[in-house]
Amino acid sequence: MRPAFVLVGLALVSGVSLTASTNAPAVRAAGPEEPVVTHHSINVDGAALDYAATAGFLALKDGAGKPQANIFFVAYTKEGESDLSRRPVTFAFNGGPGASSVWLHLGALGPKRVVLAGDGTELPKAYRLVDNDQTWLGFTDLVFVDPIGTGYSRAADGVDAKQFFTPTKDIEVAARFIRLYVTRYKRWLSPKFVAGESYGTTRAAGLANWLQSDMGMNLNGVMLLSSALSFQAFSYDDDNDIAFALALPSFAAAAAYHQRTSVDLGAVERWTLNDYLPALAKGDTLPPAERQRVIDQLAKYTGLSPDYLDTSRLHVSAPRFTKELLRSEQRTIGLMDSRVVGVDVTSRGEYPHFDPAFFLVTGPFVATLNDYLRCDLDFESSVPYEFLSREVTGAWKWLDRGQGYVYVADDLAEAMARDEHFHVFAAAGEYDLTTPYFGQQYTFDHMGLDPERRGNLIFRVYPAGHQIYTDMASLKKLHDDVAAFVRDTAVPPPAKASPHHSGATP
Repeated sequence: MRPAFVLVGLALVSGVSLTASTNAPAVRAAGPEEPVVTHHSINVDGAALDYAATAGFLALKDGAGKPQANIFFVAYTKEGESDLSRRPVTFAFNGGPGASSVWLHLGALGPKRVVLAGDGTELPKAYRLVDNDQTWLGFTDLVFVDPIGTGYSRAADGVDAKQFFTPTKDIEVAARFIRLYVTRYKRWLSPKFVAGESYGTTRAAGLANWLQSDMGMNLNGVMLLSSALSFQAFSYDDDNDIAFALALPSFAAAAAYHQRTSVDLGAVERWTLNDYLPALAKGDTLPPAERQRVIDQLAKYTGLSPDYLDTSRLHVSAPRFTKELLRSEQRTIGLMDSRVVGVDVTSRGEYPHFDPAFFLVTGPFVATLNDYLRCDLDFESSVPYEFLSREVTGAWKWLDRGQGYVYVADDLAEAMARDEHFHVFAAAGEYDLTTPYFGQQYTFDHMGLDPERRGNLIFRVYPAGHQIYTDMASLKKLHDDVAAFVRDTAVPPPAKASPHHSGATP
């Protein structure tokens, strides 16, 4: 795993600060003796789905039994399941690092979801939750986990939380939580999955390998939303041509959406690999005539002016693109969802002051989550729920396993090589400029998988942004695709034979 200096997803990207929670001092939250359990019912596909919601903490301890951290979680389990060995369970993590699980919880997977406007491209006038008829609870139990320093999760009294703020320790803590949960709630024989979004996919890839090699626990699969397995694919450093090239198809999709151009994304992808990337690799030795051809083609695909592309030396980062595309209208577009348009604070400068797409999902999700925990799940806490912790993102130490960019695709490949039954489902948003879809595809195409394992990886692209589920049509398609993936992957053990006869059950 090679660390980087670029935070992904729900934190900072290329030095552009996004909205985060308040700079509250570090607090300690001792969990209650027993989690709070409530019972609910929703209607899914015309039938009632009864479930129990469990909100509380699991205490992680060191080898001497000394408390290290209290990890907050919310779990949903379908009621009436007599054989848990046949019922899948999925552990869900958002990204950051420093993000709580609120977005996956109330945006896509959980039994309730936040109502957004304009298919996720407009700020709703009122904030409210509704029953989520696309919940994953129909085909898997769900456990939403807040890493240390996020949500209500805190290090134990007298324990320095910063020791946990590295990629390796983060994965270790998540693995210990999963082992403790499946032990306490008797889920060792259940089909097990991990779902992650953004940096949560970095965590999920590492978890698959860690659980196998260190804890003897084999996952059935992982679901990766907006993958961040190779940070080189979206780190816009001057000497990292590949990130600038791999972002181009997403720029073209955004430009077409805003009617600045009309392109065939397949043609853009081919030109990116066959012409644009080789041209960038030539650097200052690129012949003038070839350079002009590249500029003209880039202008056609991106909707940016040839002069701007010339002065940018053919390199345009995602944050700069969000500022430049609609600059003449004093508008910016979203980094997490390029369909979203924001009012620019000033037309000066190279970068936007905020991401309008992330702003749309901050207030609605934070407000409804705080109300939901107290009013629906009967969970009370005197500490603030840290939806996105600046303390965590600011203290994160990337250099815990060597120099370079964070890279966990090798962890995922190793887990796939060991276990022929382990599968991967990966989803990307066409309008995601945070982790561009072509960069994700490029990473998957360079994992060096054995041909027999290649079929265990499914990659889908949806007409949505980084948070795929904010678009209602994509939310439904994602639900259906993941449901099929889990059904095909969570192979239950054979039914026990009747004591009155042996052999196959009719």
